Amino acid sequence: MRKWIVAVWCCAIGFSASANASQILRAPTFTTTHAIIDYLYEQLQLAIEATQEDFGEMKVVRVKVPVEEERQLRNLNEDIADIAWATCTRERNQDYTPIAVPSTAGLFGIRLAVVRQDDNNITQVNSLPALQKFVAVQSSKWRDFMVLQRNGITVLASDRFSAYRAVERGLADFYPRGAAEITEEMAAANVPQLTIAPNFALRYPVFFILYVKKDNTALAERLTAGFERTLQSGEFKALLNDKPWFREAKQLVQHRVFIDLENHEANADCMKAGQYVPNLLSQGNLNSDTLG
Repeated sequence: MRKWIVAVWCCAIGFSASANASQILRAPTFTTTHAIIDYLYEQLQLAIEATQEDFGEMKVVRVKVPVEEERQLRNLNEDIADIAWATCTRERNQDYTPIAVPSTAGLFGIRLAVVRQDDNNITQVNSLPALQKFVAVQSSKWRDFMVLQRNGITVLASDRFSAYRAVERGLADFYPRGAAEITEEMAAANVPQLTIAPNFALRYPVFFILYVKKDNTALAERLTAGFERTLQSGEFKALLNDKPWFREAKQLVQHRVFIDLENHEANADCMKAGQYVPNLLSQGNLNSDTLG
């Protein structure tokens, strides 16, 4: 009888620990620092709080080891983390469950060109055929590398900060960077000879979203509901508009010629995120359902 009671008690302890563990959300730690990253965690917290009454309390705990995007995704299936932030692609949607909400409200789909200050030729670009005459540089680890190539642009492979040196030395003509990160990153790279091309921007459907493990339907349901609620209540947009990097990015992309590129990796599941963009980016000619 005593052994039976002990066994039941042990099972109860195990169940209790499991229940408590289910309320811990393990989130990734990024390899870089930027105000956008802090914002992502804030937006996540809003979604969790919006669903607390239905799903219970949940605490976000960051995984200690910083990892890049691909490793974030692999950590889902290896039970190291519960969520991953990544660019939405057809292949990833097969391996993981996407939460189709555009985390950065479309700005990862707008790329400004870092160019040499004395390069007067590229500043005159106003179409894709004209841009195809120039050489881009991009990290080969990023999906943007393939997007540029598939749109007929010659691309030099590099890494995040070495790419600035490539433009500086004339190995490449321009370096496309996200509108929300370009000014801070250029300051960190310390490249006074470079500037942002003033008249054009690249635009293509790139959606930076959350992923969860394929069979983690409960978490997918909660996060989807949470983001939908904060979008409907206006909290999502209010948090965005409160961020200096967001306001600056919206200003940077005004009054430019948009050169639209195709992104063959953004399938229908990815494009669902676009439904929220017109409301989130409602200023001037940013209002487009092709951004993510």
